[in-house]
Amino acid sequence: MPNVFENTALVATTALDHFENNLILSKLADRQWEKKFGIDGAKVGDQIDLRRHFNPAIRTGNTFTASAITDRLRRLTIDTPLGVDYEITNADMALDFDKAEERYFAPAGRRLANEVDLRLGRLARRVANFVGTYNTAPSVLADFSVAVARLDDFGVPDEDRYFILNPTTMDAALVATSTLTNDEKTIGRQYVKGKVRRALNADWHSSQNIEVHTTGVGGGTPLVNGVPAEGATTLATDGWTGSVTDIVREGDIFTLAGINAVNPITGEDLGFLRQIAVTANGSSNASGQVTLSIDPEFRASADTGFRTMTALPADNAPLTFVTTLGSVVARSPIYCHKNWAALCIAPQPEESGVGAKMKMVSDPDGGGIGIRYAFWWDGNANTWKIRFDILIGMIAQMPEFCLRLGAA
Repeated sequence: MPNVFENTALVATTALDHFENNLILSKLADRQWEKKFGIDGAKVGDQIDLRRHFNPAIRTGNTFTASAITDRLRRLTIDTPLGVDYEITNADMALDFDKAEERYFAPAGRRLANEVDLRLGRLARRVANFVGTYNTAPSVLADFSVAVARLDDFGVPDEDRYFILNPTTMDAALVATSTLTNDEKTIGRQYVKGKVRRALNADWHSSQNIEVHTTGVGGGTPLVNGVPAEGATTLATDGWTGSVTDIVREGDIFTLAGINAVNPITGEDLGFLRQIAVTANGSSNASGQVTLSIDPEFRASADTGFRTMTALPADNAPLTFVTTLGSVVARSPIYCHKNWAALCIAPQPEESGVGAKMKMVSDPDGGGIGIRYAFWWDGNANTWKIRFDILIGMIAQMPEFCLRLGAA
C-alpha cells in the first residue's frame, strides 16, 4: 500500500481546505495585503506600513490655503509562525488517505484555523468603542441597533458590516430579531439553523473564539496626573491603590468627564463621552501611580486633520471605567466593518532536502493564503514526523471601525 504521507501536494492541499473552511473571524477581516507578501514566499519580519485616514482642512473664501498632510501609520508585520506537529507510528503509515485525513490532516487544519481566529478576536482589546452594559448579555433588539447607530456616528461605511457573536449572544439575538418584519422564508431559515444570518444591514456570524476579557484588579480613585501632550498615546494617572499588579488590563475602557467623542471627518462634538481603551496591562507603584497605554491618542486640536476628542483632560480629572474593574470576566462580541482589522496569512518558502519532502500550497482565490507541509524520517528518534506551518501577521488597523457589545 502506498504511503499517503509522502504525497505532499495532496496532504498540503487537503489541510489547506480544512484550514480555510474553519475560518470565521479571519474571513471577515481585511485580507488585501496578503498579495503584497505572498509573491515569493514571506519571511518572519516582513512588514508594510498602512496609512490611516486623513481629513484636509476646509478653506472659506477664494484665497488658496494648502492643507498640511501628516501621515499616521500602523505597521503590519508578518511575525507569528504557527504550526501543528505529529510523530507518525509505523501502524499509521499503513492508513488509507481517508483515515489519515480524519486522524491527522483535518484536525491540523481545524486547529490552526481556530488559533488564527482566536488571535484575531484578541485584537478587539484595542477597540475603545463600547455599547451596552459590561458583563450583561443583550436581550432586546435595541441592544443591537444601538451598535449600528454608534458606528454611523463615527462615519463608518454602511457596507461590509458584521455582527460576530459568541453562541450565547447569538441565541439572544435570535429572539431579539424575531420581532423584525421579514419574509417567512428568511425567518423560517433562521429558526431552522438557530442563527441570525442577516439583520440591521449586517451579516451575523457565530464563533466560539470571541475574546474573553478579564478586567483589571482595580482599587483606589484613579485621577489624571498632569495634562497629556497633544498626540500622546499614554496617560499618567495616580490615586490608585499602591503596589497592585495588573491594576488595569489590556481591553479595559474608561471615560473622562467633559471629554466627548467627535465626528472623525468634521471634528464636531458628537455629544457623548469619548471612550478610551487601555492597550497594555499596567501595575501601580507604591505611590499609586500608573502610566496607561491608550488608544485613541489624545488629539483635541482641529488643525491636525485627525481629531479624536473635544479637549485634553485636566489634571486630577477622574477616570470612570466602562468595563467594571475587579477582575470581572466577560466575553466581548463585536460589531464591525471589515477594515477594522488587517490579517495576512502568507505563503512560506518551500525547501526540501535529503530524506525530507516539503510542499507549500496556496489558494489564489483566497488572496494567496497558504500552508506548508513537511514529511521526514528522524533516524535519531526512529520515527516518522510531519508538520504543518502557517505564517501570519495581524493588526487592528482601524479600531474606530469596530465596537464591543455588552455580553455575559
